[in-house]
Amino acid sequence: MRGHIFQRSEGSWTIVLDIGRKVDPATGKLKRIQKWKTVRGTKKEAQAELTNMLHNLSRGQVISPSRMTLGEWLEEWLKSAIQPHKRLRTYETYRSVIDRHLKPVLGQYRLCDLRASHLQAYYQAEKLASATLQQHHTILHSALKAAMMQDLIPRNAASLVIGKPRRRDGHENILQNCWEPEDARKFLNTAKEDSPQAAALYSLALDSGARKAELCGLKWSEVDVERQSISIVRQLVKVRNEPLFGPPKNGKSRTVLLDEKTIEVLRKQKAAQAAQKLLLGTAYKDHGLVFARDFGQPLTLNNIGQREFARLIKAAGVKPITFHGLRHTCATLALKEGVPVKVVSERLGHKRIEITLNVYAHALPSMQQEAAAKLGRLLHG
Repeated sequence: MRGHIFQRSEGSWTIVLDIGRKVDPATGKLKRIQKWKTVRGTKKEAQAELTNMLHNLSRGQVISPSRMTLGEWLEEWLKSAIQPHKRLRTYETYRSVIDRHLKPVLGQYRLCDLRASHLQAYYQAEKLASATLQQHHTILHSALKAAMMQDLIPRNAASLVIGKPRRRDGHENILQNCWEPEDARKFLNTAKEDSPQAAALYSLALDSGARKAELCGLKWSEVDVERQSISIVRQLVKVRNEPLFGPPKNGKSRTVLLDEKTIEVLRKQKAAQAAQKLLLGTAYKDHGLVFARDFGQPLTLNNIGQREFARLIKAAGVKPITFHGLRHTCATLALKEGVPVKVVSERLGHKRIEITLNVYAHALPSMQQEAAAKLGRLLHG
């Protein structure tokens, strides 16, 4: 038994533990069996963990690859491959999918027994949107690919699935998930009647095109009433005992100019929040957030994206869309009104203008028609 360590990046070390050898039935040759683990810390700490793993192996406490379940492997993969190297929000998303969906249904299968038919049955049984199932498939495929690279399994079952989950046509999805101006106005009128916070939250979402997590992470220090703008510098990642914040999705901050009416509802929200602080006194936990729960804690991402939003949609009597559909509505209406694609891209915080062009291509034909009509009037009167 032996093992070694190597440095992956600053403060990150990978431990490679040689468990033994087995005969490859395909070639008849001996094949090395290894267990990999990534740890954060110093080289000395990584060396200590290797020593501990070797000790456990000698006592038979390391799970044999042939007996390892998918659930056990997903935990190992999360800790060694995802948590140290991906953004916190990505890790939290993967953790949620694995804990809430994959492990309860598929976690008990041993890696060596997992078949494409098991995954196929899972995709067909789960009553989830096609985009969500595609996300689950992507996670499974990546995790099983990593297991195959470590010789824990001979093949990736996710690669063998027939009829893999796929998103419906993206442009069709977005058209179904955004409002025409009339519906947007009806919804905002309902939100204004509901509460100052609802009025400000949904007005800002439609005006700025900001992501849900960016709105939940917005602080009053980043609202400039005089210049009628907000600075988006963070997003809410998760709320445990204390809120966790991270940088915006592409890592870049941006400033977004706002309509005067949006600024007005933000003023009313600040006044209402100040009254709430005065009423609760020290019981109010002030994080400086523009949008918060009654006692100052950050909004729950799932709550505003589902329960509260759905309630207001029903009250307004408009077409149901997702919270992210507010962002799609903002971009689609802006493009149809002739706002340059580059401006829309900057407003949304897209990393590249090509992303905006690809996602909102459905809005471009009407712009082409309008451009042709304008040129025709100029050239031919």
